Amino acid sequence: QHAKQQITLESQRTQEDIKVAVADDDCASRPVPAAAADRLRKYANSLRTDSGGTVASKPDY
Repeated sequence: QHAKQQITLESQRTQEDIKVAVADDDCASRPVPAAAADRLRKYANSLRTDSGGTVASKPDY
């Protein structure tokens, strides 16, 4: 359970860091290419699997 919480906190920090990093960049308003989104989703799913969490078929937005 602790590992899952740590992964969640790190994910939230990473999301915030990325938002800040691209805030003034014109790329921030463009959609993420499908291939990149798929790769990130696979990576996120592998983290959930490694931590004993369930793998969602759709992102949790």
